Amino acid sequence: MTSTERVMAAVNFQKPDRLPTWEHLWGSLPDAWRAYKGLASDVDPRDYYGIDISILIGDETFFPSQRMLVREEGDYEIHQDGWGRTIRTGKTNTYFGEQIDSVLREPGDLDRLTFEPAGLERRFEGFDEQIAVERASGRCLFSKIGGLYVRSHFLHAEDKLLMDMALDEGFCDALFDKVAAHLTDMALETLKRTNTWETGLWVYDDMANSNATMFSPNMFERYFLPRYKKLIETVRAAGCKHFFLHSDGNIAPVLDMLLDAGFEGFNPLEPRCGLDLLKLREKYGKRMVFFGGVCNTRVLPRGDKKEIEETVLPLIEMGREGGLVLGFASIGDDVTPEAYDFYRSLITKYGDYS
Repeated sequence: MTSTERVMAAVNFQKPDRLPTWEHLWGSLPDAWRAYKGLASDVDPRDYYGIDISILIGDETFFPSQRMLVREEGDYEIHQDGWGRTIRTGKTNTYFGEQIDSVLREPGDLDRLTFEPAGLERRFEGFDEQIAVERASGRCLFSKIGGLYVRSHFLHAEDKLLMDMALDEGFCDALFDKVAAHLTDMALETLKRTNTWETGLWVYDDMANSNATMFSPNMFERYFLPRYKKLIETVRAAGCKHFFLHSDGNIAPVLDMLLDAGFEGFNPLEPRCGLDLLKLREKYGKRMVFFGGVCNTRVLPRGDKKEIEETVLPLIEMGREGGLVLGFASIGDDVTPEAYDFYRSLITKYGDYS
């Protein structure tokens, strides 16, 4: 099977030739892994291990033309990031930043905001070349947009947004409608340019902490369920076949509503947050596809081979009849190359279903 055939077999609960996988290495781990394996600096772990999925995303920011460096402050840089945020980052480490201001300070500011069109060519500079590289890799390609909650609190600081969800329904309705319209347009534009209608769309909406969602299930039902239903119905009517959601944390309180909205698969389904794939499979059966399920915060960082084996082998067996793409969201410097390589060796040894 090709990666696309393998992943889509899993999505459709058919037996793949081997267990499909999806994960991302970041920080210093890729270089440490190459040194551990004695490989050249240009070897991609995704190619080495046959990781099956790549995600394609354009510049979906609300105001891409406004992205700029504002000023420097000692060891820091102050940027406008295109989302309407002002961000402070280190000069040498720009991966994480601190939000120090946002364009939507008060509810009345929403009326004057006009998002730049989804079809702007500047949103997709170099996109054709990226698509060509990923297609040549043989991986299964999906399109991606951000989600209603996370993109809205980029505009309106998260603590303020959560307060307004409780106290100002009119403002939140207007905000979420505006963001949903933009994300729908971005989904359609990205799917068109990538031609990933058959594989589908990922929505990345980090809406939970380790214990629960950042808001009550009632609030999800009030604000997000109808808008996600509309977004998915619109994009499905245009030809998109599948819809999946990424959210870190414990999304169990709203899983039934996410399924009702039209999502069919979820990532990363973190074990540390109580999301046990074996129990979820028992509860949901073939209603839910799993992308993830491996503990990247406790089990892999501890590096205990017996623990890794006891965690991974039942998942490999569960994937035999489809419904699982094994992996996690990402791993970094807290995981050793030896632990990661051992985890991958189990997939090689036991994940062949042919």
